[in-house]
Amino acid sequence: MADLHDWASVPGINEVLASLPETIVAIDDNLRLRAVNRTYSPVFQRTPASGDRLEEIFGGKAASLIAGMVDTAQRTGAAHAELDTGADLFQITAQRLGSAPLTLLALRNVTGRRHTERALIDLIQDKSSFLTAVSHELRTPLTAVLGYAQLLAEPDPNLDEAVRTAMVHDMTDQAWDLAGIVEDLLAVGRIEIGDLRVVSVPVNLAGNVAQVIESMGSQGSRIILKGDRSVTGVGDPARFRQVVRNLLSNALTHGAEPVTVEITAHDSNAALRIKDQGPGVPENLAESIFDQYSTGTNTATPGRVGIGLWISKELTSLMGGQLTYHREPGETVFQVAIPRVTRTG
Repeated sequence: MADLHDWASVPGINEVLASLPETIVAIDDNLRLRAVNRTYSPVFQRTPASGDRLEEIFGGKAASLIAGMVDTAQRTGAAHAELDTGADLFQITAQRLGSAPLTLLALRNVTGRRHTERALIDLIQDKSSFLTAVSHELRTPLTAVLGYAQLLAEPDPNLDEAVRTAMVHDMTDQAWDLAGIVEDLLAVGRIEIGDLRVVSVPVNLAGNVAQVIESMGSQGSRIILKGDRSVTGVGDPARFRQVVRNLLSNALTHGAEPVTVEITAHDSNAALRIKDQGPGVPENLAESIFDQYSTGTNTATPGRVGIGLWISKELTSLMGGQLTYHREPGETVFQVAIPRVTRTG
């Protein structure tokens, strides 16, 4: 750093100034450089040297802004501004020295902070959208359960046994959806704080899929299970069933029947393929289908996709497996693959 009056007499001053996060520049009243604590900064137009004019060091927009700050500092003692170069964002402070006809400029590169702020804003917006979607998801089955419960609790001679049975079945289906949403929300919280653990035990794919189908009540009757029922993987049975439930719910809600579950074994993997005849995810959204707050649709209609798919991918990964999505002719296919139990001897 060039000498600046008596600064050079202070032991270690150059090292201290060079270690500062800010770029420190001293400009005289003729807008010429008198000192700088480092010779590289994204804001410099070229390597600065003592005696350079302001426009030679900074150029264009930056030189004009700094010249104005120097003028303000000469009159008021200090000035503050931000400089956005497009690639970088700088906070600039100009301070007039009382003992010399010089203005000190401190330029701090806050580009990283800007990116962090933008990421936080995006996260808040995502969380808001997530909570809105969850609110809609909870309201639909909860309203149905409460409505049916109210009707069934009041004696009504016009409700014959068949109607009552249908109401109970529908209420059971809605309660199943409600329980699934709550389970997903609990998993979201535990995943985000890194507190979700899985066990690794033998998992018979067909047996666990059958349990999910049976728990779905009347919705389960719309699902076809086929394939090798002896295939056994390694994972967490409860979390595996949660993945299956989410994928089946997604197929029934957003796809088209028939919905089938095919169980196969491939080398070291035990796999199931959940297929439906729906149009699938729009091509421009396919890559983001497993994003945490993605809706996977072109509309604002809330659905389990966007909550369940992200959770399902996370749970599958925790079990050492992989969840994928692809299209086959006329079919939407989600495949869950987990490590396979292999028998020897």
